[in-house]
Amino acid sequence: MLQQLQSLWIILEVVLGVGLVIFVHELGHFLAARWCGVRVEVFSLGFGPRLFGWQRGPTRYQVAAVPLGGYVRMAGEETGGEEREPRPDELQAQSVGGRFLIFSGGVIANVVFGLLVFPILFAVGVPFHSPLLGAAPPGSPVWHAGLAEGTRVLAVNGSAVHDFTDIHLEVALSGSEQCDVEVLEPGADRSRVVRLTPEYEPLLGFSTIGVSSPADPEHHLAIQPESPAAEAGLRTGDRLLAVEGGLAGRSLRAQVDAVLSRREPLRGRFERNGEPFEAVVQPHLERSGSPLFGVSTPFNHLLDLRATPLVTSLDLAPDDRLLSVAGRPILRHGDLLEALLANTAGARLAVERGASRRELTLPALTAEEAHALNADLALANDLETTRLTLASGGAGEQAGLLDGDRVLTMDGAEVAGFDDIRRMVSAAVSEGRSMLVCVERPGPIGSEPSFPTFEVRPMPPISATYGLSLQPPTYVLRADNPLEAARLGVDACWKFVEQAILMLKGIAAREVSGKTVGGIITIGVAAHDFALAGVVKLFFFLCILSMNLAFLNVLPIPLLDGGHLLFLLIEKLKGSPVSERIMSYSQLVGLVFIVTLFLYVIYNDLQRVIS
Repeated sequence: MLQQLQSLWIILEVVLGVGLVIFVHELGHFLAARWCGVRVEVFSLGFGPRLFGWQRGPTRYQVAAVPLGGYVRMAGEETGGEEREPRPDELQAQSVGGRFLIFSGGVIANVVFGLLVFPILFAVGVPFHSPLLGAAPPGSPVWHAGLAEGTRVLAVNGSAVHDFTDIHLEVALSGSEQCDVEVLEPGADRSRVVRLTPEYEPLLGFSTIGVSSPADPEHHLAIQPESPAAEAGLRTGDRLLAVEGGLAGRSLRAQVDAVLSRREPLRGRFERNGEPFEAVVQPHLERSGSPLFGVSTPFNHLLDLRATPLVTSLDLAPDDRLLSVAGRPILRHGDLLEALLANTAGARLAVERGASRRELTLPALTAEEAHALNADLALANDLETTRLTLASGGAGEQAGLLDGDRVLTMDGAEVAGFDDIRRMVSAAVSEGRSMLVCVERPGPIGSEPSFPTFEVRPMPPISATYGLSLQPPTYVLRADNPLEAARLGVDACWKFVEQAILMLKGIAAREVSGKTVGGIITIGVAAHDFALAGVVKLFFFLCILSMNLAFLNVLPIPLLDGGHLLFLLIEKLKGSPVSERIMSYSQLVGLVFIVTLFLYVIYNDLQRVIS
């Protein structure tokens, strides 16, 4: 019950917060109109039918049913085609300068809101996710640069980075083929600048250097209520000290991920208030989700490598397949490292290159050398093979398939690669039927392979719920004095306006995908996430939203404030108002554009929810 009340309070905070930003914008128009002596007929938060309101003087104040903005209706704003002299308290009676002030009042109010609130927040202290690098995705620019996990990013192209998400934004909006990243590596006392070449990521819709989210260096945990972790006695804020059975030399995060991927009980040592203790988290196992075949391919495709002396001496090349070390097959993530760590006296590395197989000689490796070699080889699933690895408890394993089986046919149709397997499996799942799978199964050494056939019926995979995760690293950015708070506030205002400009530029240049643009659902989700981090973080988001609202409204689009300002500039230059005909056509074009944009961003929002 308490959790539900907390959730309702967070939602209420979000609604009131977004409403505050809209209120500030409309208040700017209202105050500017009253300053110029224009009578305001309606001050509305929201559009459509009125939910409630009151009349005070000449103005009706109301809250309307559709919470997608607001408006201020001024006397004389809509003439209805009637030709008459405007009254002194009507909009059209004002000079061009007066009307310019009125239509820019909302933008000015949003900017003033940011300039006032940002410094207050920095004086109090704003919590951020530390801009630390997690484990670099193999083959990424960060991986090639050799930047270790825990490296702090200080700036990208000279722009200071305060939050982890700033790294993505600054790189995506840099608009250059290369970016200079200032970093402070673990144990270093001086920063250095690394020049990286971003790579466009189609799934994300923008360029990236390959950064992954880090875990808290102190390994504090987040525990879900009424979860297996909570039942084991763990609480949010407890520290993870060690994982029983974890591979030495691997990060605690990697050790936890390995246990969770195998759906095994997590046994570890923890700490609370300085006192160590042990606990075992028994996962809750259940079959859930869409039916699957429960098969994958070997994790042994060498996508890329770092040309260190040891790697160079092995004569490995991108696109090789690493089959085994000392007879131990390389099938899954982590298999290579385990095999290398077991290689203390030298071993043979079986490699497949094209249609040929060869054996390379591995020297004896220390644990440190084994970890380094594993880190220098970027492996991925081999999507060109039909050889299988099986999910534990999955449909393939239940039917009798084994790791290393090579699929020859499915329902009598030949299979050339894993894409064929996925396509045929997808068709079978959608039709709710089983499949006959013929495989080639290696026999004992010196014997011929066999070619058994199995009936595989799709079933939901087994999922494991633990209810725990490592918290992200956080810190609080607090200004030392009021002057520093003001500087940080002004910098933040300009930064978010600059990012909005670069975003439009990137979309126009097709360097950033339009699918990155979000609407009211994205705003609501983001506001909810910020609200969960506390009131200060929520107001930080509201300042960002206010600056973005100011930027959006100043664009020269008919129906928006910027459209009115453009027509006023034209009127000032030509000495007479824009004709009613041109005004009507432009308003229609603006309406079509805004409705189209609204539908597009809602589509993007729904795609994010679905995916």
